[in-house]
Amino acid sequence: MANNINHSLRQNPISKLTGLWKHYGKSFQKISLILVKWSVMVLSARYLYFHVIKNTHFDDIYNLSISILTNPTSIWILAVCLLLVFINWGLETMKWRFLIKSFASISFLRSFAAIMSGNAVSLLTPNRVGEYVGRVFFLDSEVRIKSIFATLLGSVSQMIVTLILGVLGFVYFEKSIDAPFYIQLGIGIGGLIFISLLLFFFFNIRVIRSWLPAKRWSKSIRKYLMVYKLYKNKELETVLLYSLCRYLVFAFQFYLLLVFFGIQIPLIQAMFLIFLMYAVQTVSPTNGFTELIVRGGTTAFLFKGFTPNLAGVLAASYSIWMINLMIPALFGAVIFGFARINKRRQAA
Repeated sequence: MANNINHSLRQNPISKLTGLWKHYGKSFQKISLILVKWSVMVLSARYLYFHVIKNTHFDDIYNLSISILTNPTSIWILAVCLLLVFINWGLETMKWRFLIKSFASISFLRSFAAIMSGNAVSLLTPNRVGEYVGRVFFLDSEVRIKSIFATLLGSVSQMIVTLILGVLGFVYFEKSIDAPFYIQLGIGIGGLIFISLLLFFFFNIRVIRSWLPAKRWSKSIRKYLMVYKLYKNKELETVLLYSLCRYLVFAFQFYLLLVFFGIQIPLIQAMFLIFLMYAVQTVSPTNGFTELIVRGGTTAFLFKGFTPNLAGVLAASYSIWMINLMIPALFGAVIFGFARINKRRQAA
């Protein structure tokens, strides 16, 4: 009898803690979620203030743009660039919905809201890894881990397209600066090998699970890597096509902005340089605070041998960042702050 009483007393504190957690746990989770959401909004606003409003480069770009917009043709060019922003992120939304359709059902508008929210969170994280966090909150908790791996597959496909076209841009760049033939040949052969390896990895991503050792620490990872078995070659080709279309959209946007700021450069030449520029930016470790520096430095280095108007090149580089990333990120921050992102959704 005494032993039972002592046992009950020993369990009582745990029971009390469990009861308190059941009582206050949901409230704590809601408060924490609200704090996270509003923190993203505040940090995004702070980022806008210090890196745009207080940035003298953007004052120069604004004044230059106002003077250029007196030309009706320039107005149309800028209008097309802004229209392509919606096509760019619309394609990304369609790609994400395609990737998660096997295990989650979500509307296009809610998917678009998730993409914008992910863009807002990614602005505050190194190499935009925060986009996964921003997106998954719009899905049911039961499929969030799966969606992270599916989103990662979409990012890998975008990176592969960027690097493949970047290799082509690098080959063109070396040829245009009259590099020795053996260097051009070596770069060409190396580029083909690199492209082949990238595509081999991508189309065999279903077996990546077997590459991990069957150890206790890798058990949970191996479990979630099973999601890649959902994608056959046909689905992977579709994902690559989405990534390629999206890539060509924002590459063409950059070319239009070069034209807008008075850069006289042939389309084909400009596109190859843009391919190389985006590849360098992709492999460079950046966050929202250093991305502009990397963008500006890379763009100026690549284009300086092809146009004397480096001010216009830098203006185009900063402008593409503004209309394609900064403005959507701020829009996404508002969505992230006010949307009911913890809404439960039915798994497919």
